[in-house]
Amino acid sequence: MNYSLKFVLAMAAAVAANGGCADFYRTQADRAAYSAIKASQGEALGETKSFGMEYLPLAAEGKGQSIAVGSRVITVGKGKAIKLTLDECLEIAFRSSRNLQNRKEALYSSALTVANRRRSWNWPLSDLVLDNETEHVKQHAQPEDPSASGTTELSITQRFIHGGVFTLAWALDAATDFATWNSQTFGSMLDANFTQPLLRGAWRGFAYEDQYRLERDFLFDVFEYERFTQTFTVDIVTDYYSVLEKRDELENEESNINRLKRTLALTEVLADSGQVSRIEEDQAALDLLTAQVRLERTEEEYRNTLDTFKLTLGLPVGADVTVDYPASLAALREAGPKDIRFDEERAIAVALSVRPDLLSERASVRDADRDVDIAADAFFPQLDLELGFTASDSGADRSARLRWHDHQRLVKATFNYSFDQTDNRDAYRNAMIDAARARRDLSLFEDNVRLSVRRSYRRLLRSRRSYELGLRSVEIALRWRKLATLQQREGQASARDVLEAEESLRTAQNGLTSSLVSYTTTRLSFLADLGMIIVDEKGRLHEQKEPFGFGRIRRRYTYVGGGQ
Repeated sequence: MNYSLKFVLAMAAAVAANGGCADFYRTQADRAAYSAIKASQGEALGETKSFGMEYLPLAAEGKGQSIAVGSRVITVGKGKAIKLTLDECLEIAFRSSRNLQNRKEALYSSALTVANRRRSWNWPLSDLVLDNETEHVKQHAQPEDPSASGTTELSITQRFIHGGVFTLAWALDAATDFATWNSQTFGSMLDANFTQPLLRGAWRGFAYEDQYRLERDFLFDVFEYERFTQTFTVDIVTDYYSVLEKRDELENEESNINRLKRTLALTEVLADSGQVSRIEEDQAALDLLTAQVRLERTEEEYRNTLDTFKLTLGLPVGADVTVDYPASLAALREAGPKDIRFDEERAIAVALSVRPDLLSERASVRDADRDVDIAADAFFPQLDLELGFTASDSGADRSARLRWHDHQRLVKATFNYSFDQTDNRDAYRNAMIDAARARRDLSLFEDNVRLSVRRSYRRLLRSRRSYELGLRSVEIALRWRKLATLQQREGQASARDVLEAEESLRTAQNGLTSSLVSYTTTRLSFLADLGMIIVDEKGRLHEQKEPFGFGRIRRRYTYVGGGQ
């Protein structure tokens, strides 16, 4: 058997093996995407982090009736609710959240696109294209004498930054009528071609512009995904504390009802003895009924908030879980509101150097200016130089050997110019308008960032002050309720005085919890915007002393620095 036939059979076997196994291509895609992500992580973050696109929700057991969380089991349906700590909820979210999974898949798809587009810019075998076609023909006149033919083609393409394109292609044809072994025929051809523009689209990297933006934007995507994990974690913490707040509000309502029942009982006794009027008794009864209605509404809101939180974590709505109340809230109160280490102006300066959305906005200005240059380049005439080389076999033997001494060479110049430049004129002028608009948009965007930071900083200060006032309000409300209760027993205060004191205490307790949760979550969100938070593989937050910005990206693409 000659070498050409061996090659054809080997290639056919390889194609059949690979084409019949989809897992081969899936593994190949994963390798390409993960490699692109890892390389970009090193450039954007200065380190590589584990990244997996596969969706790994908590494993269900017993036909979906229970879910394992570490050494514990969350039941779905009727069962005792398990109290989940904040760290456990974060771990669950990073394994099961649909929102996070969507972002992972989006980054993975972008990595695949980048890896695919890189092929034509990398030399040489990364852009190897194999085309194998086999045709089997059964003749009608002689059914006992079938024939077959096949074609195998290999091509390599290399693109150059200054517009040049080099292609190298090789083809092998084989045919037989299966009558005899010697009836086989082969043909082969090698073709090389290089085309270089000399005027329009040449020498200034215009040909690489799309690839340049794709590579750069993917680097932005990697950085933005890292920041997304931080804001995503802050959102989980915020939702967790919101459930805690609702649960504490429910507890305050229940305590208030118990106190109102005692007030009503005392008022009934005083009314029966004639010490107070029946009006006060009715007032106490009415406040109790109002509180009971409010309790039902509060419990409904708590259940709804908890169910929504389960979906956010990626858990089934029927999962028997709840937040760790009152332990988590007690720990939050014991820690108290933490300080911030930034004044307003410093916070604005940091935000302008770390926020990932600024990368795209600043890059859009550079791209708009580049589009003006590209539009101006279109006024040049087209002048392309083409060089070619072709060699084929003689067709006289079955080995399909190329005849290098009998090749064909090509030198060709192509010139094209249109005297009607109206379309190019309009495109150029519109590109200039777009560039001016991009600068205005960037200026507005940066002003909105400053405004957002200023508002967040003020909201943070207000939340801190509200918490301090809330502590004082609870202290006064407790003293007021105690004094009103004692004076009612001595006949010095009416039932209305006691009821107003009870209502003030309930409102103050709810306000204190609300202000503490608001300050805690606002502070975390503020720190996340300033790049002061990192997240480990389990989704746990760790505050940093210094902000983590896009300095590494700025060193590569200086125009995203914005003068900061």
